[in-house]
Amino acid sequence: MPGEELLADSLAITLFFGIISLFCLYWYSIKDFDYWKKRGIPYVKPVLPFIGTSYSLLWKPAHQIDVERYRKLGPVYGQFDGARPVLVIADLKLVREVLVKEFPSFINRRVSSFKNGDSIVDAMLFVLHGDEWKRVRNILTPAFTTGKIKRMIDIIKECGQTATENFRTTAKSGKPFQAKLIYGAFAMDVIASAAFSVKLDSHNDTKNQFVQTAKEAFSTDFGFKLFIFLLFPKLAKLFKVSIISPKPLVFFREVILQIMEKRKKTGQTRNDFLQLLMATLKEDTEELKVDKGIEENSITSNYGHDESTYQTPKFGSNKNLSLNAAVAQSISFFTAGFDTVASTLSFATYLLAVNPEIQERMYEEVHQVLEKTEGELTYEAIQEMKYLDNVLSETLRLYPVIPRLERMTETDCKLGDTGITVPKGMAIVIPSYALHKDPKLFPDPEKFDPDRFLPEERAKRDPYAYLPFGDGPRHCIGMRFALIEVKTCLVYVIANFKILRCPETKVPLEFCLGPGLLIPKDIILKFEERTDKISLK
Repeated sequence: MPGEELLADSLAITLFFGIISLFCLYWYSIKDFDYWKKRGIPYVKPVLPFIGTSYSLLWKPAHQIDVERYRKLGPVYGQFDGARPVLVIADLKLVREVLVKEFPSFINRRVSSFKNGDSIVDAMLFVLHGDEWKRVRNILTPAFTTGKIKRMIDIIKECGQTATENFRTTAKSGKPFQAKLIYGAFAMDVIASAAFSVKLDSHNDTKNQFVQTAKEAFSTDFGFKLFIFLLFPKLAKLFKVSIISPKPLVFFREVILQIMEKRKKTGQTRNDFLQLLMATLKEDTEELKVDKGIEENSITSNYGHDESTYQTPKFGSNKNLSLNAAVAQSISFFTAGFDTVASTLSFATYLLAVNPEIQERMYEEVHQVLEKTEGELTYEAIQEMKYLDNVLSETLRLYPVIPRLERMTETDCKLGDTGITVPKGMAIVIPSYALHKDPKLFPDPEKFDPDRFLPEERAKRDPYAYLPFGDGPRHCIGMRFALIEVKTCLVYVIANFKILRCPETKVPLEFCLGPGLLIPKDIILKFEERTDKISLK
């Protein structure tokens, strides 16, 4: 019958064009798979179309993959994130080229390409690129000066005291516990107080809406989303996939606007991050519109290189932020400082538990310094604790929370004298975790040895072998604040408790799958209250 023939013809045409479309997609996904071969650069051979060389992420943590590839292929090699060629460099001279010497050509992080149209996420500092990043970075830098950090010590100490009481309650039970649960609460309390002057006890007040929303927004279970961004960036943009869920962003925007409105009406000022941002708001900013019912509750040289090697210049005269941009930077404080601090504290505590002799040496230093200050924990006292600094440095070597750095090329650029030209728009990966585990740079790299960071030992190493906070003008802006935060909390812990491993303690540690942060599966320990504990003021 004519109708049936017409239907058959239609199905045949649809099938034909479907096959052609699939073939085109397949061709597009593999057309550059000989990119590195043509250039004579060692590379990881892609196995699957659309996936490239990222298939290993399905069963192995990204940092382990980086170590294996670095040791097999050398300091410069290619790989494929989906269909896109990516260059991996671990040659220290080239690392300096990318991060410092040729910085203008590598100014943006790859995450800058993750913009999806959300006005808040797209305005966060770590997503911004080019001149806008320079401008906002310059505005925010004064928030992290030594003077500002000193004035926030009391906030951090108060949160450290709360964490100590929570650890004490847990220690009295005699049961093992997940260290990161209490450290996560500490990190959240510090950020809420330092950024917004909102006082929390998030470990015990779990029903607090601020606490619940922060946990929803800033949990690190986003490996799958990052996987989609890496492999299918255009698809992620098309469907507006967001690393941070939109609902919590709306909540925090309303909280921040409520606080701003209250301060504007009362003339009240606070020594917090939000106050700095309020001073930068444009005069013609939109009217503050907030939901009712949301009330305001009552470093050292080990981590960065000589700043004379680079200067973040003063870019332009525009010192104002839009309202959304100010809100975005407040939320960025959470994004950058919540899980990273909690994980670092957990890693340090784990290492002290499995190395009791180092733990006791650290306790002796804390005791000696606090004896001189009559128990008062000041900024200067923390700076005097050199062994504590070395312990933290070695912790960040073994377990850098950000295990790789990434940049995007802004222009075609030749890499040193390698003869390699990196085209505009290519991603560059620096596998910092793999560098930290290189026995040529750090002999016996799996050993926890804080003495690696004695001044004379550090002087022997190329500074670009150690990159827990990145380097160059785009290094972590909150580095010094995070270090003081972690050190303060560790002093409280060491002064009051012995940290013990238990049958449930996993040695070695196991890690979550996916790209992004270095996230341990479980760090289970026991605390025992010291009979010789140190009284802190």
